[in-house]
Formats: sequence, structure tokens, C-alpha cells
Amino acid sequence: MKRTFMSTCVAILLGGGGHAIAGETGDRAGDPLHSEMEIARLPVSYAWAVDGKNIDEIMDLFADDAVYDLSAYGYANVVGTAAIRELFIRSVFSAEQCSFSSISNVRVRIQGSRATGSDYFVHIGYNDRKLGESTRHYVEGQHFYEFVRLAGKWKISRMVGRPTFQSVEKFAPETLMQCGRRS
Repeated sequence: MKRTFMSTCVAILLGGGGHAIAGETGDRAGDPLHSEMEIARLPVSYAWAVDGKNIDEIMDLFADDAVYDLSAYGYANVVGTAAIRELFIRSVFSAEQCSFSSISNVRVRIQGSRATGSDYFVHIGYNDRKLGESTRHYVEGQHFYEFVRLAGKWKISRMVGRPTFQSVEKFAPETLMQCGRRS
């Protein structure tokens, strides 16, 4: 009994207990804890995809009719994956040479096939075209989300970014050791 319990705990921590996490349709798909873990991975996956400038990974996170609200940053709200894709390709990806983002304190509240949530974020962008060369743009704040479960997979249906602090500093170009695509 003790060995089975420990094996199950290790399996859950390392890989979801032998079940696929994303898009799972088996018995665990309706489990609230499993849903909470799946939803909590969406903001983290979003940060990695933004930093890697991976549009396909970003688009996979959003529902087809999602609302993406970056009005706090001067962008108009966009609705639908086609508009979100366009915003990233034309504006977000080209704004900075590279970025490094951190997501923490993800909170999720599930109500059936819908959920709400929020997180804290830190985003550091380098060489923002609006701020000039050798600039480091630091932003911290919160994201607020609405999620929906579609075809057995949780998606972001609404995302709002709200910065609480930002600063810009100059840096010596030779001190930037890594800037570009990462795997």
C-alpha cells in the first residue's frame, strides 16, 4: 500500500499519473484538481511562447473567439485568434529584440466548463523599438483571465494585462549575454 501511494504521488508530480495533461478526455478530465493544474499551465506556457516568439504555441492557448485586452499598454482590444495572431506578429513580437517573462501565484476558480483566474508577472524586454537601443524595459503586474473548456481542453477565452510598475534603464550593449530564440 505504501509503495503504491508513493509511486502514484511521484507519477502525478512528474507527469500527471500516466495520463496526458493537455487535451485529456479520460476519467481525470473532469477532476477539479486536474483541471486546475491544466489551467495553471496556460499562463506559464503563454510566457514561454511570448519570449520565444512562437505564434503557433500562443494561438494554441486561446479559444477561437477569445478577447485579448492589452489596452493598459496602448493597444486596442482584439477579438478572435486571427486578430490576436495579427497583433502579435505586427506589434508585440517586433516591439522588443527579446524578452524574459516570469509568471507566479497563478490562482484558478473553476465553475463547470468555465473558470476565472489571475497571476502575477514580471516581463523584461530588451531594445524596445520605442525606447531605443541598449534599453531594458521592466514591467510587473497582473494578468486576469477567463477560461473555457472546449473539446476536452482548457483554453484562454479572455486575457487582460494590468501593469502595476514599470521602469526603463540604459545598459552597456556588451552586458547583454543572450538575446534571441531559446528552446
